[in-house]
Amino acid sequence: MVRVIDRLEDAGGAECIQFRPYQSPRDPNRILANWQHGVSQQGMASIGTSVLGTPVKDEYKRAYNEAVQFGVRFLWVDDPGGLFPPADRPTPP
Repeated sequence: MVRVIDRLEDAGGAECIQFRPYQSPRDPNRILANWQHGVSQQGMASIGTSVLGTPVKDEYKRAYNEAVQFGVRFLWVDDPGGLFPPADRPTPP
């Protein structure tokens, strides 16, 4: 089970995916996000990452699914500007 956290300290040093909302440089009313997660399987590196220009809710779902797929227990929403508050986050599948 993946736990969504708003403070890195809540992960207690465990692996987490850092999810960072930001305002679109072209349209400040549009909130986007970025994240990246690297895993090593059978000696090969694989990186899951955000897609440039994708709305925050879609990237949130992708990052959450990445955490589920690779057994990452925490998804850290690093959002000091409050661009993507908990009430706006979709319920994970």
